[in-house]
Amino acid sequence: MSMGFQAFLKGTSFDVLNSMSFNFIADIKYVSGNGSTTYSLPGFTLSAALMNTYSGQGTSGDSYTVSVSGQTVTWNVKNTSKLIVTATPTAGADSGMYFGFSMYDYSTNPRTFKIAPDFTPYNLAQVIDISPAYDQIFQTNIPASVPIMAFHRATGSTYDHVWWTEINQNGYWTFKFRSNTGLNAMQACRIYIFAKLLINTPVWGFFLYKNGSMVWHNNCLPLKMNILNGGTVTSAAQPLAISNGVTSARAIQTDPSVPGTYTTWYECASAGRDSSGNYAATTLDRYFQNIIPSPSLPPSWVAGTVGYIECDIYDAYYRQALGV
Repeated sequence: MSMGFQAFLKGTSFDVLNSMSFNFIADIKYVSGNGSTTYSLPGFTLSAALMNTYSGQGTSGDSYTVSVSGQTVTWNVKNTSKLIVTATPTAGADSGMYFGFSMYDYSTNPRTFKIAPDFTPYNLAQVIDISPAYDQIFQTNIPASVPIMAFHRATGSTYDHVWWTEINQNGYWTFKFRSNTGLNAMQACRIYIFAKLLINTPVWGFFLYKNGSMVWHNNCLPLKMNILNGGTVTSAAQPLAISNGVTSARAIQTDPSVPGTYTTWYECASAGRDSSGNYAATTLDRYFQNIIPSPSLPPSWVAGTVGYIECDIYDAYYRQALGV
């Protein structure tokens, strides 16, 4: 089917299928130690991000790394971390692997697979505007049996300095925000939660079914996640939101003339605006700092591979998509 087909978000002129590019979440799982998984997704390019909320200084230089080689994702993590694997269709992928109906984008040559019942994207399931406080617990609307992917950004003029752990409370995913007061206070933020849930199903429109069950409709706003391999990405045009996690523990000698005293700090993934006023997402947001006595330099670790999204479409249409 050509992309002349249209699927408008209810009450708008926004054509979800033709106006957005998106990728697919191939896997979400919790990993620890060394390991790898090989997938069988011909016609897709894989990438991976690591969501880590471990906030302790290592004793032997802890490792938190993830890499992708072809269809194999490999990790080495000291503590349990959340691993997200995305799959992006490449031009010319054959539809023979899909069940039934398949849609393609013919603006590329060769054509590019777009959507099918066996391959539907994660969709926007909830948007939260919150002023988080230390040790605050916020229960979402998403059942804990459904895997989620969440991103956050400040709604003010700075970074948001936010991270949380995900727990099950009353059968729903619940965010427990960081507990230590730290170097930078958490700021008001917007959180975007994506899942394979069908929210606000329209009475009429475009629907995809698999084995008699609906798996997608035209009020779904699909996830398009980019990978940031450490550092900072900026945008002058639109807000960026970043996945949740602690990204590093570092240490330096506080004063070379005073042996045995070290400054240690922790960094987290953070998004908002940088000092120049640009929209930004970074893995280098220092949220906690301390001076400690130590006979030697404390070991450091870095877990800098995260995901981020561009927010304009989600900000413009989340109310229509979610029916709020």
